[in-house]
Amino acid sequence: MKKLATALTAALLSACLLTGCGGQGKSAGNSKTSSAGSDTPAVSDTESKADTQQSDNGSSDEAPSQEGQSDTEQSSEQKNYREEDAEYEVENGVIVVNQGDHYRAMELFGGGTGNTYVDTINTLRSKLDSSVKLYSVIAPLSCEFYLPANYEDYSVSQKDSISEDINSRLSDGIIPVDVVSALGQHTSEEIYCRTDHHWMPLGAYYAAKEFASAAGVDFADLSTYEPVTIEGFVGTMYAFTDGDIRIKNDPENFTYYKSSNYSNVKTDFYDTSFNYDYTGSYYKEVGDPQSNAYLTFFGGDEQIVKIRTDVKNGRKLLVMKDSYGNAVPGFLMQSFEEIYIADMRYFNPNLVDFIQQLGITDVALTMCIFSAYGGNSADLQDTLTHNAGQTIVDGYDPNA
Repeated sequence: MKKLATALTAALLSACLLTGCGGQGKSAGNSKTSSAGSDTPAVSDTESKADTQQSDNGSSDEAPSQEGQSDTEQSSEQKNYREEDAEYEVENGVIVVNQGDHYRAMELFGGGTGNTYVDTINTLRSKLDSSVKLYSVIAPLSCEFYLPANYEDYSVSQKDSISEDINSRLSDGIIPVDVVSALGQHTSEEIYCRTDHHWMPLGAYYAAKEFASAAGVDFADLSTYEPVTIEGFVGTMYAFTDGDIRIKNDPENFTYYKSSNYSNVKTDFYDTSFNYDYTGSYYKEVGDPQSNAYLTFFGGDEQIVKIRTDVKNGRKLLVMKDSYGNAVPGFLMQSFEEIYIADMRYFNPNLVDFIQQLGITDVALTMCIFSAYGGNSADLQDTLTHNAGQTIVDGYDPNA
């Protein structure tokens, strides 16, 4: 009953909510809502098809704490975020909280069922050779960790939803990656943006580390990366809150990290039908970085990207993702020989053919929880059937 009440409450709050995980600037009138039990999340239809991802860069002036911080210290920090007397305001399925020195805006998660996602990943497993490793990598929204205690009933537990509704129904041979628990150990660090609906690159780092452990590949410590900071970032939550001036006036730093072998990495760009376009940089300089910092990761979603590294282990990874997945591959450049990155919303080849013909060894479905529960799961499902039987040709010419 509590979950049903929670989902219905969140649904009422979300009537005019903007889109969720993609930062796509979808108008409020186009957002979808549902009650518990449907295949669409009660709060937001996430990661809708649109061509830009405006985002806030989110790290505070304080340096991230070290990975060695104890669970006791982390629990203390998280408890402070959940104090019942925290200043808060809820409107249109978004909560704005004053957490001491800064404001944080968060989307609420109303639950639902992940039937389409579960059916799709199970079907994909049945179509692939058992030698291909398949992973489910679902990221929670920031409200899982930072929602004040007196508003916890406005959002369903994402850890329980992923564990009980999705992971419990996955076929044998699908490896669930527990991103919620991995991030939960680092809530005192800047793992989520305050002014944007995405996670911070630091949060993606901890998710990538958990995935690399599950995949059994080498993984480089964050201390070996070069940090690059974009200051004054104010992302999508300013729009999601209908221009809340508190968000605009409380910008954050957006810090991303370049791998130590980045100078040896080649990044190839293809259109959504996998026609080769050019070889360039994984990290992009974007216009107006103070609002578009999240586009730093290869410039956006409407393309297929291939990373060629200097690793020689024969492992080829496909990251099938929404925009949350954009921040992950940069932390795997020392883990896989090749990394393909494709967005489920803009992918024209047949997914099974793509994996088989390119010799992909590992497939990570990497997305925020709204995509697993919302309409994007239908886009993922479509990739299993459309354009089947076509020859996949990599048009990259090393001699060009």
